[in-house]
This record gives sequence, structure tokens and C-alpha cells, in this order.
Amino acid sequence: MKNLIIKFSLLLVIVAASFASNGQSSAVSDSLNTANQLYNSTKYQEAIRKYQYVLTQGFESVEIYYNLGNAFYKSGNSTFAILNYERAKKLAPNDEDIRYNLDLARTQIVDNIVTIPDPGFLRWWKQLINSQSISFWGTLSLITFFAFLSCFGLFLLSRSFKIKKLAFWLSVATVSISAITFGIGSYLTSQLINHNTAVITERSVRVKASPSETGTELFIVHEGVTIQLIDKLGEWVNISMPDGNKGWVKETAMVRI
Repeated sequence: MKNLIIKFSLLLVIVAASFASNGQSSAVSDSLNTANQLYNSTKYQEAIRKYQYVLTQGFESVEIYYNLGNAFYKSGNSTFAILNYERAKKLAPNDEDIRYNLDLARTQIVDNIVTIPDPGFLRWWKQLINSQSISFWGTLSLITFFAFLSCFGLFLLSRSFKIKKLAFWLSVATVSISAITFGIGSYLTSQLINHNTAVITERSVRVKASPSETGTELFIVHEGVTIQLIDKLGEWVNISMPDGNKGWVKETAMVRI
């Protein structure tokens, strides 16, 4: 019950934050405008520093990560371009421009790893939940929950059998939709805050069979590859590659998305 309350609170915070973009300080707004101007003037390194300053102030958005990714790509740093495109994709998973630029940046890295495709139903489910933002699912969950309360209240108060019957089935429909959309929003929220993916940032990394320098070397992975984080033991992290291969690397070899 406690975890459910926490998830619901986080979802409310994200929904509220999506409508509070005007709350950023003037300094952050000025820095963001300056960063955009520097980027448009092809001063990419200066633009990178300004975008990063905005992020250190606690303000983040799809546009900032996307523009920062573009600035890194234009300056020849595909690894950090991928990192920031991945962060933008996390906030807007169905954005075609982000996906295109991410795929383009991946053509510049050493490893060309073929991703194992998801089974049909799982692929369809991921497409559904990623078709909209967290704020959309959270808002829809709240709207349908309040609709459920209204319908249930009508069911309790009405004296007409027909109206009671209609209100009952509307209550069932709205509470079901609210529960499903809340579940989707909670899942996306957990994906957003858990940081269980990362990008390899060292030029080359030897992946070990165990969390030790003396562990058997399994394979080598190069910078720019996006990985899943499975477990952590001290300074070592158990990773899963896009092709399903697994092993241990030091956490210093990556930056979490």
C-alpha cells in the first residue's frame, strides 16, 4: 500500500510538473535562450556548456536533451550524443526525430549490435505505452477516476433502475480505464526514476564473467553502446547487452541514462 501511495504521488508530481513549465527562473530561461542562440550560431561547445548548466539547475525537458544531443553530435562526440538522445527518448519515447537522430548517431560507433526483438504481444504493449507521455497517462488516469466517482455517486443516489444500471456499468468502465492508465503511468515513472539503463563512455571495456579484475574476459564492448543494468556489487555492475550477452563491468565505464 505504501509503494502504491508513493507511485501515485510521483505520478501526480510529474503531471503537475508538465503544466508548470512557466515556473523556471529567469536565469535558467536566459541560459536556455543563450544556449539555443549559440547552437544556431554553430558554437556547439559553448552551447553544450549552457545546456548542461540548465540541467544542473534542476530543469530538464525533451528539447534540452535533444538539442544537447545535437550539439554533441555536431561537435563529433557521438557517445554523448547517444546518451542525451536516450535521455530525450526516455521523456518522449515515440518522438520520430529523436529516434532518427539516435539511429544516426549509432552508425558512428564501433559496435554494430543487433538487438533481440521482443515477442509480438510484448512489442505491441511497449508500442502502446510508449505512444504517449507519462503526463498523458497520468492525466487520463485522474480524469477517468473522477468520472468513476461521479458515476458511482449517480449509482448510489439515483432511484431509477435504468439510470442505476447505466451508472454501474459506466463506473466499471471508468475505474478499469483509470486502473490501467495508472498502471502504465506508474511503470513509465519507475522507468524514468530508476536509471536502469546506461551508455558505455570508455573507449573500450573488457566485460568479465565475474565482478573482479581477475574474472574471465567474455568480450569487449566499445563506447556508445546502450546497456541494461541488472545488478550491482560494489564498483561492479552486471549488464545485459542489446543482443542478450551479459557480464560484469566497472560502473566508472558508463553513464546512467
